[in-house]
Amino acid sequence: MSADIRPGVACLSGRRVVDVLDALDVYTVLLDDPTPLELACRVDVPLDIDLSDWAVVESAVSRIHAGRPLEGVFSVYDAHVPLAAYLAARIGVRGLDLSAALACHDKARLRMTLAAGGVRTPDSLAVADPADARASARRLGLPVVVRKSAGRGQLLCRDPGEVKRASELLGPGALLVEKFTDGPEYAVQSFTVDGVTEIVSVLAQHTGPGPGRAETGYDHPSGLDPVQESEVKAFCVRALAVLNFDHGVSHVQVRLTDDGPVLVDVAARPPGGQLCAATERISGIDLTRAAAEIALGRPVTRRPPTASHVLYRCVGFDRPGRIDYDVRGLGSPGVWLDVEPGDSVRSVDDPEGGSCGRIVVYGDDPAELESAYHSLFHSLRLRVEPDIQ
Repeated sequence: MSADIRPGVACLSGRRVVDVLDALDVYTVLLDDPTPLELACRVDVPLDIDLSDWAVVESAVSRIHAGRPLEGVFSVYDAHVPLAAYLAARIGVRGLDLSAALACHDKARLRMTLAAGGVRTPDSLAVADPADARASARRLGLPVVVRKSAGRGQLLCRDPGEVKRASELLGPGALLVEKFTDGPEYAVQSFTVDGVTEIVSVLAQHTGPGPGRAETGYDHPSGLDPVQESEVKAFCVRALAVLNFDHGVSHVQVRLTDDGPVLVDVAARPPGGQLCAATERISGIDLTRAAAEIALGRPVTRRPPTASHVLYRCVGFDRPGRIDYDVRGLGSPGVWLDVEPGDSVRSVDDPEGGSCGRIVVYGDDPAELESAYHSLFHSLRLRVEPDIQ
């Protein structure tokens, strides 16, 4: 029997990643807790392992690497990015620099690292005890945004009572209280190889009116003039360099103020929802595939873009209740809903509310996109009825 000469890679979790690695025809080690059976059947080495025990995971991956060398270790999930970087460093293979991975995971560390490198971020204070959030807000001056330091969750607060409620809702873990930065927001996608970053797309990002600042949509082109867009791109490239972001893909959120760009967040992964697909349509680059190719040391695959404009809208509601809609509307390309008829939904301005789906249309004519979006939206016949207890 001939030896398996396929390059090998270890990936921490990911259904979409397994699809990509199948297409790349590589030797795949998949670590998860647990590994879904349908994915375990499609990889070379499935590992059901406690991903919170880094020593145990390192020992298992080291044994595999000793017997069947790997090219790299990566993950496209926020929670697992630090462990993937740690494993890559420990076994001496390609992966995101550990300091960059830890900074992207911990927003307080992220802001300290960037500030030390001269990159503008919102003024902020780390809060170990949520009970101290109000004092931090008074020191910074209202309004403020209270965030989980690690993980998702943020609330805009305009008075001390809202700060108290936010800290109770987002706690008990460490929080970050930051001065609210006003201005239009942009989502910037990129990939980095050997410390050299290429910006893939810049999209205008829209947020809802509530304290949760839920994402309500994206547009491409971004609406920035060429000088402004070049400034935003250069700002993101510099920020990633300061973080020592050397191998991987990123999703960066930036606000543009009167004094220039301010960095809001960096995620060391492809964008979520349908943004990864949207980025591929307008750039020709699949960032999930790019993450795998970078870990393998391969050139990033580039295909011709298939659209110049994207209109991406999240589905949200202005009041809570039980949702109903015409399920035939789900048969249309470009429509995704995360709720079933009869499910309870929260309003978009509820602190725990947010997107319940997405409608995304592509093309080259903005007027045609608007028309296509409204047609798809009306085909769903969305309605929210009072939730009678």
